[in-house]
Amino acid sequence: MEILNLTTNQLNQNGYHKTTLTREKIGALFTFPIDFTPEDCLACDGYSLEIIDFKELYKVIGERFNKSGDLAGTFRVPDYNVSKRFLQPTQGAGNLIEAGLPNITGTVGALGLSGANYTGAFYYLARGGALSNSGEADYNAGFNAALCSSIYGNSTTVQPPAQGVHICIKYK
Repeated sequence: MEILNLTTNQLNQNGYHKTTLTREKIGALFTFPIDFTPEDCLACDGYSLEIIDFKELYKVIGERFNKSGDLAGTFRVPDYNVSKRFLQPTQGAGNLIEAGLPNITGTVGALGLSGANYTGAFYYLARGGALSNSGEADYNAGFNAALCSSIYGNSTTVQPPAQGVHICIKYK
């Protein structure tokens, strides 16, 4: 379907004119299932580039991925292959989203001769041999987040199921 007789400037949601800045799809990301970078792309490895050598790509991404201390006249491509961050669609494209998990809760209640009531991630660990100051048995509680959800304990970091890919950005 072709749109004819437009009276307004065709701007995309980021405010740049699609037909002049993205005519050749400069700045588009390409994903490959192997370590492959086409000749018109750069690996998204955080490289610092000279603006004068990559003017068209600079027009699209600017200095959004620069780090403090970068030299004047340079800019960086995203470091998606190095940082190993997942890419997530959002209105704040290019902004970092920090990792997080929901809180884990549980209770230990009614410690005494009759035992204790454990909920959530707490569990009965062992009964100590000593009596407390009140003469009641000493009950110990353990904590294991995997009792609340099997997602805990499977990784040393927050890790959803994933498949590794190689990401490139088109520069010409």
